[in-house]
Amino acid sequence: KTVRDHKIKENGTNYREVVNCGTPLPEYELEIRDEHDDPLLEREIGRVCVRGPSVMTGYYLDEEATRQCLSSDGWLDTGDIGYMAEGSLYIIGRIKDLIIINGKNHWPHDIEWAVEKLPELRSGDSAAISIPGVNDEEIPAILVQCRKRDEKDRIDLEKRIKTEVQAVIGKAPKVILVPPRSLPRTSSGKLSRVKARRQYLEGQLF
Repeated sequence: KTVRDHKIKENGTNYREVVNCGTPLPEYELEIRDEHDDPLLEREIGRVCVRGPSVMTGYYLDEEATRQCLSSDGWLDTGDIGYMAEGSLYIIGRIKDLIIINGKNHWPHDIEWAVEKLPELRSGDSAAISIPGVNDEEIPAILVQCRKRDEKDRIDLEKRIKTEVQAVIGKAPKVILVPPRSLPRTSSGKLSRVKARRQYLEGQLF
């Protein structure tokens, strides 16, 4: 499934707030590209690539790392996922957050948006990740901040979350309900899925 299948809606009763990072400086070029390195259209989510006078020339004594993120004509793959709208850049997340299940790529944001449509949840209440399963096979999981205490209500919420996620990725996830305000965030307030995954695996989210 390519990023051409994913577009940001302008309106809707349920949405995730995305920060406007502004427009590129005059001397810089900015493109949103798909996994084949082709430019995408406005509001289509893809890899954020930039070229300009302050872009690095490479990693010191690390040709492989340089080759992975920097093209021969000076384009830097920032590792961010985002989209352009009316000339401005909007950052959605990081490529390293991408979830790969059975060889298929899934954007965590699609999973989180689907789950956060449920009336009990708010924007930023969930973190879609993958965790080790049987024989170290990665399986989908979603961490959800839950405000319900009644066990029946929690079980019902888990079932509906599984239904929403399965509709997006074709497979029911492991649902982990965590306390409110427990999902880790960066200093700028962004959800840190990498840290959330690590904390869950280390048993720190309960």
